[in-house]
Amino acid sequence: MERKLANGMTVTYHDESKILAADRCLVKSRCRVAIPLLDWMQADLAGDDPQTCFCREQFDGVLVHEIVQERNFIDVAEKEMVMAEIIAQLEKSVLEYLSKDAFVRRLFVVKKAEFLQSFVQQGWTARPEDGEEVAEPADFSACFR
Repeated sequence: MERKLANGMTVTYHDESKILAADRCLVKSRCRVAIPLLDWMQADLAGDDPQTCFCREQFDGVLVHEIVQERNFIDVAEKEMVMAEIIAQLEKSVLEYLSKDAFVRRLFVVKKAEFLQSFVQQGWTARPEDGEEVAEPADFSACFR
């Protein structure tokens, strides 16, 4: 189920439920909120340095937030009712938070920090250019003291 909001956000619900036993199931819903990057977000991602370019590529024009709600060992006959409850609960909580500018700002800051951490973990920061000599220690004995 997909819902487009007046402010440009798109809220999508995915049913990821599955049968666990003969008459029991896991009722699981994934709520994905896609927020188009606002002007101030795009201005923050306007640099040409490698970290900023990496973040801009990761965002790809959209700030995405996902929330997963699930309930275990639900009777198969009650699955639809429980799923409706989960979606109603997500609608109430998600729309309330997303209507606040402070939440969207904080979400952007957190996601950007995650992308920067990923950038560092992938070793992008100190890569030599093609043909450039890398200074390596001549003696590794200091590593074993």
